[in-house]
Amino acid sequence: MKRSILSALALTLALPHSVIVAAEPEASMSFQGYSGLINTPTATLFDEGKFYLQYGNQVETRSGYRSGTNYNFGVGVWEYVEVSGRLADYDFRVGNDVTDLSANIKLGIPYIPKDWFSLAVGIQDLGGAANYFDAKYVVASKNIVEELTFSLGIGKSDSNSGRLDGVFAGMEWQPYQWAKLSVEYDAADTQLGLHLSTPSAWFDSGVQLSTDVVISSTNEALSDDVYYGVGLTVPLDFNRVTKTSHSSANNQQLSSDEAHWLSDETAPDMVDRTRLTERLRVQKLLVNEGFEAIKVGEADLQTIYVEVENHIYNRNQIDGLGVLLGLLSKTVHYNYSHFTVVLKEREIPVLIVKGSLAEYDAFLTDNRPLKVAITTDTFATQRQYSTAVRDNSNNFWLKPRFTFWPGIVSRVGTEFGAFDASLALVSHAELPLWHGAAITAVHTTQIAETEDFKDGKYFGDNKQRTGLRGYSFHQTFSLPYSVKNMTSVGRFRDTYDYLSNEVRWQSVDGSHKVSLVTARYDNQEIAEVKPYANCNILLIGCWPAKELEQRDVIIGKYRYYNAELNTSAELKVGQYWQQDKGAVVKVERMFGDVSLNLTYKNTKVDNEEANQFIGIGFSIPLTPRKDFNNKYFQVRGKTKWAYSVSTLVGKSHNNLTPGSGDSAELSYNLDSAFYNNDRLSFEYIYANANRLKQAYYQAR
Repeated sequence: MKRSILSALALTLALPHSVIVAAEPEASMSFQGYSGLINTPTATLFDEGKFYLQYGNQVETRSGYRSGTNYNFGVGVWEYVEVSGRLADYDFRVGNDVTDLSANIKLGIPYIPKDWFSLAVGIQDLGGAANYFDAKYVVASKNIVEELTFSLGIGKSDSNSGRLDGVFAGMEWQPYQWAKLSVEYDAADTQLGLHLSTPSAWFDSGVQLSTDVVISSTNEALSDDVYYGVGLTVPLDFNRVTKTSHSSANNQQLSSDEAHWLSDETAPDMVDRTRLTERLRVQKLLVNEGFEAIKVGEADLQTIYVEVENHIYNRNQIDGLGVLLGLLSKTVHYNYSHFTVVLKEREIPVLIVKGSLAEYDAFLTDNRPLKVAITTDTFATQRQYSTAVRDNSNNFWLKPRFTFWPGIVSRVGTEFGAFDASLALVSHAELPLWHGAAITAVHTTQIAETEDFKDGKYFGDNKQRTGLRGYSFHQTFSLPYSVKNMTSVGRFRDTYDYLSNEVRWQSVDGSHKVSLVTARYDNQEIAEVKPYANCNILLIGCWPAKELEQRDVIIGKYRYYNAELNTSAELKVGQYWQQDKGAVVKVERMFGDVSLNLTYKNTKVDNEEANQFIGIGFSIPLTPRKDFNNKYFQVRGKTKWAYSVSTLVGKSHNNLTPGSGDSAELSYNLDSAFYNNDRLSFEYIYANANRLKQAYYQAR
């Protein structure tokens, strides 16, 4: 096998110079999960906004390298920050699985001129104690010539093989865009490896496939077997658009659309240009587009006033706003020079946008800067324009909206296996009543589970079961100074009757948000405690914890959003579902409709020691940009489906410790139902202004 690999390598390097595409070496995933060569890091970080996934068979134990199962994943969070994780299944074949979930971080050092060198520092197996990978390092990389990069670093490691425990070095040669040869000294052993990837031109979406092979090593264990990895690289922002001007095709389409909208089957000079007719034309366009609860009137003699609810572009409300503003700027020509647009949710105004029709049209067609006034302080405006218009078209009360998504309850890297999960289909129904009021219900349909989630097994109490999980009545009020309040009552998590209240304030530009959630849950059906199957009933660990009769949750939250980084940081402090008290910090980086989050939890139950976790998660939309919306009902997917994994830190073990920092958040809350999943503000819209343009030209 190794002889075949060497033959293929020789053939690759023997290709004629005319087909060589020289390129500066690109970041690739090492067998350790961080960006680097084979087992050593370099100062080249993962590309910002890209997700890297690798399956490999090289694992490292206290006794050295061996063949097993490795799942590595990593993300370029910002230009100078990458995070990665590793799930290792050692497969010792001794009757039970031994797995480990670890986290890594690497930081690039800014302000060093590119033509000097690159410098990075990193930690492998961040914060853990029961691990095989713990290492800290500093590494510098220098691009010597266009295809050749040299790296030199020093580290401190707990690896019994000596990896990164001292001075290490490496060199990578990338004569082709799709091929890279690496040689390294990892402070103990020397390896030679080959990295192959699909050329970037193969997939328009930016997806790349890759494979890595250890060709040779001075380490006996690495030389006795074939060690390989196969990988996938995916850009996280699927809706990324360039900031260049739109193509001529778009402009041609625009001219055609304008002619169609304005002709009304008559010649342009015969079009009725009265104020009423122009408003009716706008109203008809918005109805055809699928907007609801439409009101079109006048704010003053120069300003057309429009209220709508957007339930068609649910993935991101910016799409609906972009379509709406684009239609106004392209169809209102004769009587008005300005616009006032009010976005509503459940007949409660949530966003007001004001601007010049001509300036917005210049933003669309001439790449001029966006110039609109945006506010979420809608209370006074609601009263100011309450008599601006009387009609309310395309409005359907008691119209049910059904949302479906996969529900996954999982345990990753535990004492019981690499991955255990319970899978279900979650169905959420919403029935709007009067202003700000709605009834919701959540139902799960159990689909499958792994062995440890079956009844009587260790995770059996946490499996998802078929049935009605909860139902609620919600009433939301708009208050002065950008304050919203939602009160909810109903059934939660199968057996708990609850009453909760959420109050939320957002600053004028949306950079700051403060909210407070208070809730009481009373358990109506306390199940009998039974020991786990095939477990000694005399051992405390064989008995699950008894359900609490009453739970009180009170959580204060503060969120800061930085538009330049398109990143939010949130701090939660309070008492959580398990009655543990403490703090949770979450940093969320947004890439279009996909987001990555990093969390740190530090909570404790009274009279018990504190638990600290670090975690990584992501969210993706599971619905198209434009949803199905029938006149009488709507079916859609979840706009922000989230999944995360975490690992215990600060302890001498990595034993399973579930339940910390659970906010017991409702599916229907102020952020999800009214604030575009906390993405409705001046700062966010301006940071993603190009999406307004993209939505008008492409989302429809």
